[in-house]
Amino acid sequence: MKLAKLSKVKVRNQVALSPLLHKGGLHETEKPKAQHRRERKQTRHWLKSTAWD
Repeated sequence: MKLAKLSKVKVRNQVALSPLLHKGGLHETEKPKAQHRRERKQTRHWLKSTAWD
């Protein structure tokens, strides 16, 4: 009697499934208004943290 071959389960590449590796990553789905707001916030933070001596 022959034994049936067991089907192997494919091992998935977890890194390839990462959303950060697809096109623009997480920021691609971000709205332009939200991107603009974040850039302005970073600029304001940079200006506040700069020593204006």
